[in-house]
Amino acid sequence: MPFGVGRAAEETDMQDRTIKPRQKNSVHVVYGQYHRFKLIPIMDHHAAFLPAGPVTFGVEGRVLGTAEGVVGEIGASLHVFNADRSEEWLRFDCFDRGPHYHYVLHNLGHNIVWGYDPAANGPMLPWALNAIRARLPALLRKSGADALAADVERHGIDTDILNQAEAAMIEADRRIRPGSVEMIEEGIAWMERWKRLHPQFNTVDDA
Repeated sequence: MPFGVGRAAEETDMQDRTIKPRQKNSVHVVYGQYHRFKLIPIMDHHAAFLPAGPVTFGVEGRVLGTAEGVVGEIGASLHVFNADRSEEWLRFDCFDRGPHYHYVLHNLGHNIVWGYDPAANGPMLPWALNAIRARLPALLRKSGADALAADVERHGIDTDILNQAEAAMIEADRRIRPGSVEMIEEGIAWMERWKRLHPQFNTVDDA
């Protein structure tokens, strides 16, 4: 097989699972935005990790802002990794202004982001935890983690850990408020470091 053909086929398959082409003269419904870049990693030194069998949950508080020290976004993020945390597959960003979640296509280094509507669905954290309890294998498969999804189906996860994850998310959110210049500067430095390694980060193209 020529170099790159398998990866291209896998990428096409993942896009087919999530985004359908727009037909001419039809109303287009957004099914998630496909991004061809790797998400910025979790900051381990600010995170709590909760092993739950085949998966490990990561919790971190995040403060995003400008170089002038103005908070633009704040909230806690819930990450879903494989057991040894070498692969991230899902991320739920329970932010104040723009809550959203990601299918992390680890095998491709891409992600699909969906905006969350709290008016229709209520606060995001209970929704995210309920989705994990009820539909984790389906969520993992949408990210391309078929083997991990099958492992979860065979062995289950320690659902009691989700109660700990909820408490950790609430505490992480409380601890970072109302945000500070130091938190913003650390986040900017982390993002700039990641951007040097992955210049495509946070860019969107029409290809």
